[in-house]
Amino acid sequence: MGASFSQATYRAVAPLVGLKSYNGLKDIGTFEIHRARIPTDLFQSIVMDLDVMLVQYGPPAEHNNEEARSRFFSPVKLVGFSHELHNSS
Repeated sequence: MGASFSQATYRAVAPLVGLKSYNGLKDIGTFEIHRARIPTDLFQSIVMDLDVMLVQYGPPAEHNNEEARSRFFSPVKLVGFSHELHNSS
């Protein structure tokens, strides 16, 4: 029988991965990515769009629902999709 995570909460999961549930992801570590598998110009475009979303909607840790989180990350899909269309023609 598979596990269901539909009722999982950050408060319950955070300690299992070494995070404090009250820190709201502020204690999460960072890592360096040495090489991405997307073109540099596409990556830069995505980062610039996410910077705009950060100003408009605030950091992801402040998003209280799925709608807000998906709105914040929408440029990633939009840029990726338009890039695929541009390169397929």
